[in-house]
Amino acid sequence: MAVDIWKAPDDVHDKVRELIGQHHPDLALIVDEIIVVFRGKAGKSGGQVVLGNSKKVAALANAIGNTDFKFVLEVAADQWDQELTSKQRDALLDHLLTACRCEEDPKSGDLKCSVAKPDIMAFRENIDRYGMWFPREESEEDPSPVEEMFGTGE
Repeated sequence: MAVDIWKAPDDVHDKVRELIGQHHPDLALIVDEIIVVFRGKAGKSGGQVVLGNSKKVAALANAIGNTDFKFVLEVAADQWDQELTSKQRDALLDHLLTACRCEEDPKSGDLKCSVAKPDIMAFRENIDRYGMWFPREESEEDPSPVEEMFGTGE
């Protein structure tokens, strides 16, 4: 069965631009090279509904479409329209943008784009029991959730 996919309306792309301006300065240079599309029905992974995905756009797709997109944010239209509040929609778009990474190569000056995996994978029931207990990178300024819950052990 074919999956219906269409370009998101301008207000969604405007929200992406706003979120990039607020939280994603590394994406500012390529803001017009990020496209949002809707898929008719959400997929599932491991029994869980997939609200959206961030993907790099393949060179072949750009060649066929005569475009120059770096990333595509694919959003489940059924979930967007029927299940998500306005705040959840913003959070989903921000989540998808957070996965998109662009760095300038210091030697060549070329932009290197990639899609990152989330820092935290968790079960809701575990978080309900223990909160955000996951250790953080040492470079982060805030105390880790483990330290906040249990102290430093000193």
